[in-house]
Amino acid sequence: MPEPITLLAAAEKIGATFEALLADVTIQDSGEARVAACLYLTIAELHIAVIAVFRSRAQSHGPVLIRSMHEALADLKNVVANPAHVDQMRFDNADQMLKTIKGFREAPGMQEEEEAQITLANWTEQEQKTYDELKAKGFKPLKAVSKFKQVGMADEYAAVYRFLCSFSHSDLNTLVARHAGCRHLRFMDPLPPTTLKSLLSMSLSLYASAVEILPKYTNISPNATTVAIDSADAIWSTANNC
Repeated sequence: MPEPITLLAAAEKIGATFEALLADVTIQDSGEARVAACLYLTIAELHIAVIAVFRSRAQSHGPVLIRSMHEALADLKNVVANPAHVDQMRFDNADQMLKTIKGFREAPGMQEEEEAQITLANWTEQEQKTYDELKAKGFKPLKAVSKFKQVGMADEYAAVYRFLCSFSHSDLNTLVARHAGCRHLRFMDPLPPTTLKSLLSMSLSLYASAVEILPKYTNISPNATTVAIDSADAIWSTANNC
């Protein structure tokens, strides 16, 4: 089994290889292409964050970031497959914002905050306009499972995504695995090497999937992405055979 430091160095090197693709990138001139690019950049930043957490004293919280990568990839694939998914994202965002703003406006401590209430009322007006406009076109809230199913990721949702979600909540199994020791509680214990390897592999796989579809909305060629992914595979294979 390779040392964690070796795996982390390899994952970081692969990230740098993928980042090199962006040196001369041009995004297609459309709103959906720019949203796709934002989703890609978020996935890239999350991979960097994953490595940072796995190098910290709180390694067991890394899966929360990988979960976010997974959902961002599902949105990215949806946007590339169907530009109207951007409007779905706008609708879901407006729906969530309206609920959040309502919570703030009705909070006891906010009742006397006149300036804040005016600001929140303006935000409500803006989000309500978006919500009403898109609802009239037939949009309705999209569940995460549906988002994954639409792009052929149903199996990933049922297994990998749900597994990663357990780290995002106060899941009892996760709490026990994270902190329960033999007659003592554990605090900031490193992940078992096999678990670290598996989670890094997930992060890299999600990142590579995002790289693979860069040609759909940028000037990056399919050959360039193939070369980068092949290079990543070689780096990871070498690290795992140390």
